[in-house]
Amino acid sequence: MNGREQTERQGNQRKQGKQDNQVRQAKQEKLVKGPFALYEQMRLKIMELIEERELRPHDPVPSEGELADMFGVSRRTSKEALLALAKEGVVYRMPRRGTFLAENAAGGASPDRRPGRMIAMVVPAIDDFVGQIITAALPAAQGLGCELIIRVAGDDHEQEERLLSELSEDRGIGGIILFPGDRRACGNQVLRLHVANYPIVIIDRAFRELNITNVCHDHYGGAYELTKYLIAAGHAQIGFVSEEMAGVMSREERYQGYIQAHLDAELPFNRALIYSDYSNKEADLETFMRGAAAMTAVFCSNDYVALEVMKTAHRIGIEVPKQLSVAGFTDSRMNGLLPVPLTSVRKPAGELGRACIDLLIRMLDAPPGSDVPSVKLPTKLIVRDSVIAREMQG
Repeated sequence: MNGREQTERQGNQRKQGKQDNQVRQAKQEKLVKGPFALYEQMRLKIMELIEERELRPHDPVPSEGELADMFGVSRRTSKEALLALAKEGVVYRMPRRGTFLAENAAGGASPDRRPGRMIAMVVPAIDDFVGQIITAALPAAQGLGCELIIRVAGDDHEQEERLLSELSEDRGIGGIILFPGDRRACGNQVLRLHVANYPIVIIDRAFRELNITNVCHDHYGGAYELTKYLIAAGHAQIGFVSEEMAGVMSREERYQGYIQAHLDAELPFNRALIYSDYSNKEADLETFMRGAAAMTAVFCSNDYVALEVMKTAHRIGIEVPKQLSVAGFTDSRMNGLLPVPLTSVRKPAGELGRACIDLLIRMLDAPPGSDVPSVKLPTKLIVRDSVIAREMQG
């Protein structure tokens, strides 16, 4: 061992000995109820420990359990004290990792910019639906003392992977909200973060291979309600048109809702009316629709597909809704402005934006090892002119 290493070792031993003395001393001065609340007394004691131990930014602060043992209080009291210091910007808390001294502890960082309370949202693009999510998420984050930053992956899986890697390595960011691109399975970074217990919330998507915390709408329930409505309107030959479903759970759940509504109504479904691999090929869609002459109504897996079905119907001389009732899913803002306003299942984007923020904050504030359950939001059927009763069709 060279002289430098020996000096550093001796310094560390002195520092450890000093900390051990502080712990023994603390155990001799149990806190008692008095003119100041226990958590406020704890707060002051923690500040003293930070100063006495000469902690530097990002050094660990004693845990809730350690503080409770040191000062003879409950874990709840020590947690309240740490939360109070976090609100002041003195410390920042990272789930499953602990509590750390903040960068600007001496100067008092503002609550919405303190390390660990900045959160990131990664989206594939900023379209109308995502824009509504962000519009709701920004004030929700600010109201909870957090700063939300937005990153766009451009529906590029490699770019999404890079962003997740960079953001998760940034010590100032406490957690990530991910709106995945068009994936059939989770990416490597999502898997890595999940295994590492990094706080991440998936929105509007779930992955079958991982029980990862997510917030989604009730795709199954919405599809069931819409199909039930079409059946009640007298339609017995109801088609289903979707983009490829394999591995995309939201599409599969909508299909399952469509099937279950038929089963519950004891109505046989015609497999010839199911087209589940639409991929922007007008010729293929036209071929399907020409061969589905029995179809009086069609449930489209999203509004974009519904719009393509309506365009194709017009091109081949099928009147909507006189000859074919059409319904979609998502309820885009354009739906009420179409020549034939589109019936659709609404997925309230604002609720999704607020719910994903609330879910991630609960993960950040939960004790290490705690499970924060996923959230499923209700949908709403919006009835417009594109669907009419069978008896009204020509």
